[in-house]
Amino acid sequence: MRSLNTAKKYVALLGFVLACASQPAFARVLAPPEPKETPEHGKINTSDASPVDPGCYETEVVYSFGTTDKAWSNNGNKNAHGFTSEHSAAFSATAGISKNFDVTINLNHSWLKDKDNDFDDDGTPGPVSGNGFGDVEASARYRFIQDKKLNLDVAYIIGLIIPSGTSSDQDEMGISQEYWSFKQTLVASKDWGKWTANADLGIALPFGDKRGDARVLLNADVAAGYQVLSWLQPELELNYNYDVIENTGDPETFAVTAGLVMPVSETVRINVGAQQGIAGRNADQMTTLFAAVKIAY
Repeated sequence: MRSLNTAKKYVALLGFVLACASQPAFARVLAPPEPKETPEHGKINTSDASPVDPGCYETEVVYSFGTTDKAWSNNGNKNAHGFTSEHSAAFSATAGISKNFDVTINLNHSWLKDKDNDFDDDGTPGPVSGNGFGDVEASARYRFIQDKKLNLDVAYIIGLIIPSGTSSDQDEMGISQEYWSFKQTLVASKDWGKWTANADLGIALPFGDKRGDARVLLNADVAAGYQVLSWLQPELELNYNYDVIENTGDPETFAVTAGLVMPVSETVRINVGAQQGIAGRNADQMTTLFAAVKIAY
């Protein structure tokens, strides 16, 4: 019943997608791409600093599948772990408000399995599966530097994670983090001819009565791509996450993402790629596949 009630909250937003699809801009979805003056800035796991144009909209659907049977201990050693997997389907909608400002809402639904799930982190075996809606994330991006001579954009992204997803209990794994988080990210995008690079540095601050021992989440990402063709950009990323948790070992991961960014038309971009965890502490070593379609209106 909880998942059904949560689903009803998203009906209005899905209606927005259908309304967008009925607009004349949708007829241009399959128009062949024109030569770009600058490379595509969007990447798979690294933010970009280029807002959506004012009066325009973008929607994106992302599917990911991650799995592992290994985990890193507190000293960084890799050990066997019960089979873990996560299927996730996510939807986001972005609206351009002004030349340098846009807003985004993100929704997701996940299916989890973890044969070594520890309920309440107290050594008590917990449920091994679960599915449901995840937390809603709302964000706003403000580009405060746009230097055309240097081909440089710098933006500030502010976000809020709303704990609206399904919660964990002794019968089913939950999808929600179960507490609120305030996010801030500084991101830059830079071009050198057909080369393009993004970098971001973010912090998420949990708050509210249910945050428990969670204190702060830090992330840093850097990505580089080369626009081989107007519709094809291979890209490579380095991704880092550090989660500060009181009274326990802090999870930390380093990962590499490789993929293809494909602006196949003036209004459609397809991303495909994979992320591999390469080092860490107190975390699972995940291998994750991604596929995404973004449509501009």
